[in-house]
Amino acid sequence: RWKATATPGVEYCGLRSHGSEGGATFLVRIAQGARVPLHDHPGGEEVYVLGGRARIGGQPVKTGDFFWTPPGGKHDLVADEETLIYVNAPRGVQFLE
Repeated sequence: RWKATATPGVEYCGLRSHGSEGGATFLVRIAQGARVPLHDHPGGEEVYVLGGRARIGGQPVKTGDFFWTPPGGKHDLVADEETLIYVNAPRGVQFLE
């Protein structure tokens, strides 16, 4: 089930909670032109682009791309077109703005 976020044009669908680790696996749907604010990944993050084109921390990604953020890595995401991503964040996400 899709849920809105505080950011217009960004929705998520939880797939699995990692329990006491504080992390989660989820889908994120980002409307064209929307921006996911700057955030940090204490335990790293794995992203697989299921559809669309975006820029993660300025790096272009498209359908079929895999993107790894190491623990403590920070970035934003801007959707160049409607984008759907699969995210595994073992220790969660901390928004910085």
